[in-house]
Amino acid sequence: MFGRFTMNEKNYSKVPVFENGLAQPVFPLTDGKTGEKYDPVTSSIVRYCVYVETDYDVDGDGKRDLVKAVVQVPRSAVEGNYKAATLYEARPYAAGVQEDGYPHMKEVAEKEYHPVNFADLDKKVDAHVPQGCISAMDLSLKADPADWYYPDKGNNNVMVFENIDTFDYYLVRGFAVVLSAGFGSKGSDGFNYVGSDYERDAFKAIVEWLHGDRIGYADREGTVETKADWSNGKVAMTGRSYAGTMPFAVATTGVEGLETIVPIAGIADWYSQQNMQGAQRYWPKEMLNSFLAYFCSSRYNDETLTEKQRDDMGAFHHEMSLQQIKGGFDYNPEFWGMGDYRLHADRIKCSALIVQGLNDENVSTKQYEMMYKSFQKAGKNVKAILHQGAHITPTMPKRYGILVDGKFYDDIINEWISHYLYGVENGAENRPAILVQMNYDQRKWETADSWETAYKMTLTCEEQGTTVIDTDWEAAGVSAENFDDVMGVRSSNMAQRYVTDPFKEAVTLQGTTCVRLRAALKDGDAEADFNPVNSNDADTLTMKLGMHEMSGRMDDVKLTLLLCDVCDEEFDSIQSVDLQRNTIPVNVVKEGGIISGGEVPAWNEAEFATVHKKYRVITRAFADLCNPEAGYEPETAQNSIELKKGEYHDYHIYLNATRYTVEPGHSLALVITTEDPINCLIHKTYSVEIENASVTAEVPMTAAVENRVMTRK
Repeated sequence: MFGRFTMNEKNYSKVPVFENGLAQPVFPLTDGKTGEKYDPVTSSIVRYCVYVETDYDVDGDGKRDLVKAVVQVPRSAVEGNYKAATLYEARPYAAGVQEDGYPHMKEVAEKEYHPVNFADLDKKVDAHVPQGCISAMDLSLKADPADWYYPDKGNNNVMVFENIDTFDYYLVRGFAVVLSAGFGSKGSDGFNYVGSDYERDAFKAIVEWLHGDRIGYADREGTVETKADWSNGKVAMTGRSYAGTMPFAVATTGVEGLETIVPIAGIADWYSQQNMQGAQRYWPKEMLNSFLAYFCSSRYNDETLTEKQRDDMGAFHHEMSLQQIKGGFDYNPEFWGMGDYRLHADRIKCSALIVQGLNDENVSTKQYEMMYKSFQKAGKNVKAILHQGAHITPTMPKRYGILVDGKFYDDIINEWISHYLYGVENGAENRPAILVQMNYDQRKWETADSWETAYKMTLTCEEQGTTVIDTDWEAAGVSAENFDDVMGVRSSNMAQRYVTDPFKEAVTLQGTTCVRLRAALKDGDAEADFNPVNSNDADTLTMKLGMHEMSGRMDDVKLTLLLCDVCDEEFDSIQSVDLQRNTIPVNVVKEGGIISGGEVPAWNEAEFATVHKKYRVITRAFADLCNPEAGYEPETAQNSIELKKGEYHDYHIYLNATRYTVEPGHSLALVITTEDPINCLIHKTYSVEIENASVTAEVPMTAAVENRVMTRK
């Protein structure tokens, strides 16, 4: 390979250099944000926008929808010195967001819209016919940075495509970087349709363009074609949250050219992202997928749109709401089936390196586990990095990064994609199946050969009689501010704790705990829908989700389960500190300690802050008493029953996946309660009776551990 770049060289003929299995920072970097700093004539990074044609006409204007992508490629590749592999982020937020999501939902809750027939989405529409072709270089010379870096009118004029420099680490190492916000975003056609095949296929189309199998255009009208002739046809998808979901969605299409994915806190199934075993799981005001669809619809801010086009978008999202409301909190295959990506695991052709925070309660750890199992089912190479953070990427550019087993996170990803996109023989494919940051010492990382374990510890309660728990928050002294604090340390009218004796030696849980119990509705006015209260000021449309009058059945008579690490003495642990359980503070341990290389700024090295308490919630779950058939698989939550007072049913409730070490002197506490004020859309009045002796928990363990008896405390 050629030598490294020096600032005195004026040519753009560098090619990727690999040393020690990593792509090296040999390419110069030029800023892509402002006209003052970005000169397309001399820029070492070629930047432009492409509009890729999809197979659909989601917005019903009689033309196939085009989706916008922002392309960044080292100029050397565009000039033909080498073919560049691509790192691709499909991120619906990238082109702008609608920050007024909550007020908007209240404004449209009672609005009358024209009817929308989703069957029209499959109508065949003729493709655009190119009338000319333009090269990537010529297109870049005409490009205006304002096409990818402009004020976001939906977010207080914050600049959009703010992640234009998120992947500079990879640009200076010779990778191309492509960003797209997909359907319904500014610059693209169509409507955002969360969790749908249409959304998935729009993002897939960009992979096909990079692979040479689909037409992309230089203009919004679809007249002048442009080819990705600088591409080697190999793509890796990555991103966090929604952007971590789309790599898995696209992977389940088996699209050619997608060689690997690195999903971070991605969703495997949209139903169990919002719900859990028939019960509400997510934040109350965001329970309707139409909230997220509107939030991502930066196309509203396209000044060329007519009022009819905006109204059509609103009607489409309103129909999404009505379709979701029909199913309530139960699994409705007509609504949720397209977003249950794990159902198509057999189509997966690529590898995956999955990244997940073990304290992420935005996108739960169950999503990681379902995704991991899907790749195993497909027989493809899959590895995981599990850290102790919440909803973050191990390196948060422009902010901070944590070391991953003493290494820079981006170096680990560099090694992985260098292997899969450039064929570098560096052994990346043989990295440990599981690399996990330990909860008791965040500087310690351990490996496992498999996520599945050969051992289980059974926890049982031998006490006879019954326990009654209710939903009287006030009597229990419970609020959104202190729910975990109360649940972790004492039983009450609202919760029963089942506690083991202290462990004499450290034990490590790994996987999904299943709790079994028998319970019955004790009291409550079912005919009045258990006297519902809008406890979190949600809009009236969202409030219809769990109402009998809308779904035609009893719904969301909730049980909440927590598995806690408890101790008589306070101990340090990593826990979220905000009401939404979405933030874990960090402490900077070394300024500029995360090295990006080349001309890319270094970020601060950080560690997670700890709290000092007598408990730590290890994992939790939600379940609806109306869904006794519901289990681990999302589709098992389809069938619900009408509860009768005093009529017992057997339940098996799966907590979110985790890996956690309980230290000597600590105990496990299984907490069974009713409503969690933070995750409560509809506060209801009811009580539940539990047979104490029926309460058991099967806990997967990394080593053989004696079964334990739990007592009520």
